[in-house]
Amino acid sequence: MKSSGRTTTAVDTHVKHSGHATGHVRGLNGLRALAVVLVFLSHKAHVETVDVGKLGVWIFFLISGFLIIGELHRNRVRIEAGSARREAVMCVFFMKRALRIFPIYYLLLLALTIAHTLFYQRDVDLGLGWHYFFLSDYWIGVVKDGWPGTVSHFWSLAVEQQFYLVAPFLLVLTPASRHRMVCALVVLAGVAGHLAMHAAGASEPLIYACSPLNFAVLALGGLCGMMGRESGLVRAAGRLSTGMAGALGVLVFATQPIWSNWALPFSAAGSAWIDIGLALSLCVLFAWIVNRPSSIVVSALELKPLDYLGTISYGFYLFHNLIPSKLGFAPAWFAWLRAPAWIHTLSALTLQFALAVLLAHLSWHLIEKRLLELKKPFEAAIGRRLPARRLRTQTQPR
Repeated sequence: MKSSGRTTTAVDTHVKHSGHATGHVRGLNGLRALAVVLVFLSHKAHVETVDVGKLGVWIFFLISGFLIIGELHRNRVRIEAGSARREAVMCVFFMKRALRIFPIYYLLLLALTIAHTLFYQRDVDLGLGWHYFFLSDYWIGVVKDGWPGTVSHFWSLAVEQQFYLVAPFLLVLTPASRHRMVCALVVLAGVAGHLAMHAAGASEPLIYACSPLNFAVLALGGLCGMMGRESGLVRAAGRLSTGMAGALGVLVFATQPIWSNWALPFSAAGSAWIDIGLALSLCVLFAWIVNRPSSIVVSALELKPLDYLGTISYGFYLFHNLIPSKLGFAPAWFAWLRAPAWIHTLSALTLQFALAVLLAHLSWHLIEKRLLELKKPFEAAIGRRLPARRLRTQTQPR
């Protein structure tokens, strides 16, 4: 038989009809860009009427669940087919996550530790020790019960890292046929836990940073990632009516603080259900986006500025909140120009945003991109060291 010329590695994750294939998914970088812009507006513009920060973080969670759970699901299918080895899948997964997350994160933490010791926010407990172990969510919700310092935004990175630590063991060691059930159970447990926290009167920081609903959103993204390409569910997700329903739900639930003030004030349980409705609506809208790659919405998300901001979004997220909020504010100068207050504010925010983009750009090209180029050589080395059972049998002499 003529060879196809394609080399199969022990962790080749392309499996037909077992979910979205690997490779570029149109619109994801644009969604990442939208997410960091929303988080920036929350932290720097102090938009409070609508919780744009939560929207941004949950978009990130949906994307992470979609990509990571989808990848682990496809790898488990390959393990069951004998074309991948469990140990190799686990090694490659943790290698990829370490290369993507650890270098710039720990370099930044090291720099912050030195700066904090010498001069930076000496009077504020930054909880740096907790951040080193990706326990920022626990530090904010349980230890401090608040949002002190400029590194409290690390809580969402802690949630994702905890997810990365558990997900491969849960999914690689579980039959692929049960993955959807596992994700559904995580969603149900997250919803129940969120309702219980509200009923118990938990504080806002504790609910925000430590609610199991955060993991439910990751699992919802995973359910989107495991949709078969030919399933009726995918066709339903790609309908225009589905996208419109998701967008309407996001609009209604996200603006709850506005309309509930004059229409229907909510109890703690009502607020919990608003969060749940927002999470489900975001999931529906996200499922529509990833299943309608030719739509005008996805084409807009693919615009080069958004695509590039999404590419460097990890660095942007890390750096943006460390930029002084007073940067660009010069009341005397703007008073001399007789400029309106909104121009003053917009100019300062634009400067802060541009600096965050510059830092993320430098981080991407000088550190992150170069390290990510090591993924394929490392994956190939792991594949040679831990070959798949089927591949090993085929290469043995007869």
